[in-house]
Amino acid sequence: MTLDPSPRCGPVPQARSIGRANQSGPRARAALCALAASLALSGCGWFGGSKSEATGVVGSVRGFLGGVSAAEPRAALVARDILSGGGSAADAAVAAALALTVTLPSQAPLGGGGFCLVAIGSGRTRTVESVAFPAIAGAPDARIATPGIPRGLFALHARYGKLRWEQVVTPAESLARNGTQTTRALAIDVAAHAQRLAADPILRDTFLPGGRPIVEGDRLVQPQTAAALGVLRSRGPGDLHQGQFARAMAQSFAAAGLALPLDALGQGAVQLLPAIRVGEANDLFVGAAPAAGALATGQIFAALEGRWRATAPDDRPALLLSTAAAASRARAEWLRADLSSALPMGEAMAAARLRALAGAGGEFAAEPDAPGGTSLVVIDREGGAVACALTGHTPWGIARLPQGSAFLMAPAPVEGGADSRWLTVAIAMKDRSDVTFVGAASGGAAAPMALAQTALDTLQGRETLARALDAARMQVRPDGSIGVDGAGLLAALGARGYRAGEVPGGIARVQAVHCPDGLVASGATCRIETDRRGAGLAVGSN
Repeated sequence: MTLDPSPRCGPVPQARSIGRANQSGPRARAALCALAASLALSGCGWFGGSKSEATGVVGSVRGFLGGVSAAEPRAALVARDILSGGGSAADAAVAAALALTVTLPSQAPLGGGGFCLVAIGSGRTRTVESVAFPAIAGAPDARIATPGIPRGLFALHARYGKLRWEQVVTPAESLARNGTQTTRALAIDVAAHAQRLAADPILRDTFLPGGRPIVEGDRLVQPQTAAALGVLRSRGPGDLHQGQFARAMAQSFAAAGLALPLDALGQGAVQLLPAIRVGEANDLFVGAAPAAGALATGQIFAALEGRWRATAPDDRPALLLSTAAAASRARAEWLRADLSSALPMGEAMAAARLRALAGAGGEFAAEPDAPGGTSLVVIDREGGAVACALTGHTPWGIARLPQGSAFLMAPAPVEGGADSRWLTVAIAMKDRSDVTFVGAASGGAAAPMALAQTALDTLQGRETLARALDAARMQVRPDGSIGVDGAGLLAALGARGYRAGEVPGGIARVQAVHCPDGLVASGATCRIETDRRGAGLAVGSN
């Protein structure tokens, strides 16, 4: 779709009031009040003081604003409002990501982690940088991860934002404190994991009031998360890791029999690195290790860039699979178990090495799946672009919210699952000066291939973005068979010797922007889309 002033989403049912998360009894209310009192939110606004020129008033900017695609509609609307107030793509991405911790905590809990790519600069020169903030194991025997999202988004804003820090945090805090209507994306996750949520008293009262899973349109209030976001707004992320708030969190987890040492909360650091350029006809940029999914996307795209257009559409799925298999084996040679690289990135992702992967075939290397997560992409009126993917490692993270704690945490990464390896983001430019494609995907091991396929179809195959996103996708199952979300591919893959079966419900979720003529050159020709397999929203203005 074109960038349109009105959001594309279905009608929202009449809201029904549900019990608040702190209505589980006097002890829970007392614990929450004590926590809030201990935080003593100042609201003094001493973060981002040098960014006071931009007002951030919604609707103050006219004309082309840019746009956003996110896997959850409320987060997309928050980002749109930030853009309409003069915010940059980074401002809007941070605001949307924080909103997702409220509106889709099942896939993007505040205690999770993620990766972003940012296109910055102006005029003839534009660069792409990678911001990695995974949730990590803060101690060797950790069961709960040290959060990456608060620090990562703070760093993203500090480096690339225009508005004040408080302005980009407040929308999410307001959604948590004042309540928001449950959207379809969250309702689906609540229904799918109702049994896990029912085991925790606070999560049960919040998401299954009266024993019934909340449904689309129900009003949702999350005062615990609001308290954490209030601290993040007024004090920055430091207090969530080492200050008074962190001490209260560690004590609440210890009281619940869950080990979360204060020292472990203080571990971790944001990684700011140059993005990795792959491809020759197009400049496609992907993230560096530990973003294994982004590296996989880059491998596949660079290998097939010169062959995709000349390959018949019916032959492309088999070519994609055989290339992805070769890429997985190559990756296994230099990507360690902890997702660090045994080779310099320039060598591991060298053009000649990647071209040799095209159609090489063979078996896929044994790599663990890590399903879940969510993604978003944003472009702004000045030619800036951000693509982010976030995760709590597993849906609903640890699915525990002890009394006195404030937000969902991710489990510590473990070998064979539960980590952020398959999150993938990519940005393409022409002449290294103008953005032509922005994409991000989540959904496990199928995500890198899905994003590579979308980029190849739009940048090389001359498909519209809508058609590229609607194309059937594939995934490699643990038993080596191929799962397909389009029945038309089954016979074609079977004829080529693949064991294939249909996967109901779709494979991976991609959010993307395609600007055929360039974002700076002609933003009005950009198309921004959300994957129809999900329940997200793409919105913008021209």
